[in-house]
Amino acid sequence: MMKSCCPFVVILMMLTVEAFSQPAPGDVFREYLWSKEDGDAGGSLRVGGREGYDGSIVLEHDFDLEHATKAEVVIEKILCHDGTTGLAIQVNESDWIYVPEPSTIPVPRSAYQHHFYPIVRIPLSGLKQGKGNTFRMKVDEKHPWNWPQNLIYGVHFRIYYDPAQKPHPAFRITSPQTGETMGRSVTLAIEANRPNDKIEQVDYVGLYEDVNFEGDGIYRQWHYHFFHGQIMNHIGSATRAPYDATWDTSWVPDQKEPMQIAARIKDHSGMIYMTEAVDNLHLVRPGFSVELCKPYNIPKKWVTRSGEKEEYFDVTGNLGNAVAAQLVWSSWSPGYMRGVYINDAKVFDREGPNYQYFAHRVTVNDVSCFEQGVNVLKTGKTPKINGKMVHGMEVNWPGIMVLIQYQE
Repeated sequence: MMKSCCPFVVILMMLTVEAFSQPAPGDVFREYLWSKEDGDAGGSLRVGGREGYDGSIVLEHDFDLEHATKAEVVIEKILCHDGTTGLAIQVNESDWIYVPEPSTIPVPRSAYQHHFYPIVRIPLSGLKQGKGNTFRMKVDEKHPWNWPQNLIYGVHFRIYYDPAQKPHPAFRITSPQTGETMGRSVTLAIEANRPNDKIEQVDYVGLYEDVNFEGDGIYRQWHYHFFHGQIMNHIGSATRAPYDATWDTSWVPDQKEPMQIAARIKDHSGMIYMTEAVDNLHLVRPGFSVELCKPYNIPKKWVTRSGEKEEYFDVTGNLGNAVAAQLVWSSWSPGYMRGVYINDAKVFDREGPNYQYFAHRVTVNDVSCFEQGVNVLKTGKTPKINGKMVHGMEVNWPGIMVLIQYQE
């Protein structure tokens, strides 16, 4: 059981946990990735409710704690049933650690559908060297309609090490270089400081403003996340020498601030090194631009079986030069969606599976639906099928984002 404490201590603990962020350039770490590949709901762990799992999950990984400096857990979490609160994790025999919600989601956060990736600091002293580490999860049993439930697609343990004590890959980014301008096609390349390092995978990531697949509503950040333990929605990956990649920036929004790029280098032992960042990068595309239209007035309980739902977004660019657009969002069970409308014009019908997570990038070729200034985006209502109510699509925070390309 969790030890009791005063409200001030709880608040302080929550703030400390939420401030703990993802790896930074120069970090050395290992990731022990756990995900549930089988079962219903797209291979997820049901936490809470009538169908929730019971007991501890034993990890098969062989944990390396030598020269470790800190540890954290990354959780792939879907709200699922609105009104669910109190997600917590216990590692081995530790006290329960409560998982924070993004401060960018309005209160009550359990009223807004979301799929995000909270990072929770855990004590190194609670982990075991080698195999046999376990975890379990729970949610608050109190629920407005007596069925609390979160879905968990992955629980990933990340162990950081002292770079001076732990052997690790040693690389640097050679393209692009600090202070360069980048166009619509960017070549990414690395160079080894030690040529004998054996590399398994290179993942290029960037700090810049873009659509928010991370589900926390923060548009400028290091962009990438995991699904079932696989890195997604980052700049690109390479698994063969010389580990180059090409970044197509045709749908990357215009940038008000300089950008940064780093690479996560994973060697054959599973050790990961995040290179020092190449910074002060500028996106320059003469005669071409991309506007990111951020949604607002996001509805609570955005599930399409409960009726039509609306959000708003603003267009500031010259629509006379608009050539194409994209709708970008993450959802759950989108196979039940019934149309996306912009200013009452239907621009898309549906895609994706039922009862699973899905990341959408839908191209809109007819840009005549957009208006200068305020626009309304609506999702259609999912009808009964064969006389029965079905699930409907959940639209996750921060809603459906719109990208518009302009060509002079």
